[in-house]
Amino acid sequence: MLVRLMYASRAVEPLGMGTLASILRRSHAHNPAAGITGVLCHSGNIFVQVLEGGRTQVSALYNRIATDPRHTDVV
Repeated sequence: MLVRLMYASRAVEPLGMGTLASILRRSHAHNPAAGITGVLCHSGNIFVQVLEGGRTQVSALYNRIATDPRHTDVV
C-alpha cells in the first residue's frame, strides 16, 4: 500500500552546506532502492519533508529520522 507521510522538525544547531549535501547524498543512495520518493524542504533551522512509498519502508525511514540527534520537535 502506498502511503504519504509529512513531518516537520527543527535543527538542533545550524547545519552547514556539507551536512545538507551529505543528507541528500544518503537519501539519493538509499531511498530509491527502498521504493521511497518525496521532497525535503529546508529554511533556516526548519525542515519539512514528505515521504512516499510502502507503509513498512516509510515507517522504518521515519523512525530513523525521528531519532536522528541532529534535529528535534519532530511532528
